[in-house]
Amino acid sequence: MGKLVITAVLALVFGFGGAAGAVTAFHGQLQGPQGATGLTGAPGPQGEAGHDGVDGRDGTRGPAGKPGKAGKAATNVSMPTDLGLGNCAGRAMSVITDVRITKGQKLQLVRKTVCIVKPAGPAATQTAAN
Repeated sequence: MGKLVITAVLALVFGFGGAAGAVTAFHGQLQGPQGATGLTGAPGPQGEAGHDGVDGRDGTRGPAGKPGKAGKAATNVSMPTDLGLGNCAGRAMSVITDVRITKGQKLQLVRKTVCIVKPAGPAATQTAAN
């Protein structure tokens, strides 16, 4: 207790410098026992694994949903169509059929006119593959 009183008196007489000097001089005597640090310790041993629960009983089946709309019947059933170059059944379109890169690193597109073809028969059909 005496050291604490001397520190207080030095602080009053000499101000902050006296208090700092007194604390430095009597540091060992003013320090109390070390308390708990609050640091986390090492983890403990692994506990026992838990047990799985039992599946419950299935619930009751829910109500049925509303019936869907009826489908519409096809009105125009025509012959199959295909893409081709001749015997066009509609408007022809210009389509990119090939792409090349020239020596000067330019892109060169190859276009052909293609249309929807109605085949007259298996031998008379001219398709884009020809």
